[in-house]
Amino acid sequence: MKKIVVMLLVTFAMLSLVACGDSFEQGMKDAMNDTSQADRETEEESQEPETESTEPEEPAEQEPETAADQESQEEPAAVEYDNLQAVFLALNEKTTPDELEKLISESELFYTAEEYNSSSGKTVSYNIAYTEGAAAQKYAEAGDHLTVDFGGDGKDEFMYAQYVNEKDVSYSALLYDHGTWYDFRDANAEDYGGYYVVDSISGKGGITVKYSNGNETETGYIPCTSGEEAIQKIMERISE
Repeated sequence: MKKIVVMLLVTFAMLSLVACGDSFEQGMKDAMNDTSQADRETEEESQEPETESTEPEEPAEQEPETAADQESQEEPAAVEYDNLQAVFLALNEKTTPDELEKLISESELFYTAEEYNSSSGKTVSYNIAYTEGAAAQKYAEAGDHLTVDFGGDGKDEFMYAQYVNEKDVSYSALLYDHGTWYDFRDANAEDYGGYYVVDSISGKGGITVKYSNGNETETGYIPCTSGEEAIQKIMERISE
């Protein structure tokens, strides 16, 4: 009887050990599976691509415009011409004596007009100024003045005009179309028509005029692209 009891106890103990062993082995397997799963998740997390920030960048701060910057962007101030200069600038090769006299009246200037005989035929010469004395044809008083000559059969064809500022009478503005004017001649007037500043003292620094006979002469007639440029050169000269 004792032997039977002992055998039963031994058998029960062995079964218990086997059960415990199975539980232990299963527990180890579960633990290993959990570790592998954790390792895989960690690896996957480490492989996730970095996402770029979607926050907008703040624009760079701009310095406020200074007064100097604003002035540099403004259009240059318009040049103001006096009445005599304005009449000179209004002239062209198609201006008539009647149109000139209208300009003179509107500008409240004085003038005289006289007829002369020249190598180009009979001409009418206007002398225009701010005062009656300065507008005289002979023995004129000092002052800014403008001479305009007309020729042709009707003495109404514009030939040339010269503006002189009393601050430097040796440096004048000229609009030449045709006719004899110092070194200019009618024969080749089409080659030299236009605006000039005339340096009558040096007589140099300008164009060389060539004549039909082969002769040529150096002049102080400096070409300008416009009447405004010619006036500007005179004003710069007298302000030096």
